[in-house]
Amino acid sequence: MKGQLIRNMVVGLVIVVAVAGAIWAGGSKEKASQPSSSKTAVDTSKKKEEQPVSQGKGSREERPQEGFRAPDFTLKTMDGKEVRLSDNDGKPALINFWASWCPPCKAEMPHIQEAYEQYKGKVNFHMVNLAVQDNPDEMKKYIQKEKFTFPILLDETGEVAQEYNVTGIPQTVIVNTEGEIVKVVIGAMTKDQLQELLKMVTSG
Repeated sequence: MKGQLIRNMVVGLVIVVAVAGAIWAGGSKEKASQPSSSKTAVDTSKKKEEQPVSQGKGSREERPQEGFRAPDFTLKTMDGKEVRLSDNDGKPALINFWASWCPPCKAEMPHIQEAYEQYKGKVNFHMVNLAVQDNPDEMKKYIQKEKFTFPILLDETGEVAQEYNVTGIPQTVIVNTEGEIVKVVIGAMTKDQLQELLKMVTSG
């Protein structure tokens, strides 16, 4: 009698353990089939960054790199007028970082002036002087002496140069009509190189 009772208790215990194990296994399987939200967010973010994005205004992240939207900025001209890059009137843009003490900058300036006279109705020229590292009086004397007429913007804090990762000058950034950077040139450009770049962004 006592042996039968013990046997029944053991059988009952086995059944309880089996049921509990089944419930736990089912719950674990269900949890395993549902990825955590944090992991999904990371994967989704990574995929968005890697997937190609269609061309067009506002379609890309702002970065100072070819294939991305050009970081927007607002700077003043020498006469105090504010100029904003994104106010492009549907035109491509040439952004050139320079200083009056920079020999390579001076070497390409005549080519840029010539291009400005040829393309000023089709291309926005933003000649960004690194005013934070330049002498304003010397810069003005240089411009007047050489009779340059292209628009000069003053980066008085160096923030725009920093935004564009300018580590050496001259540096030229070519932006298409959609605000996307199509070419970054570090160093002085030749006349033919400059002409080729401007033809590329004005054709079609």
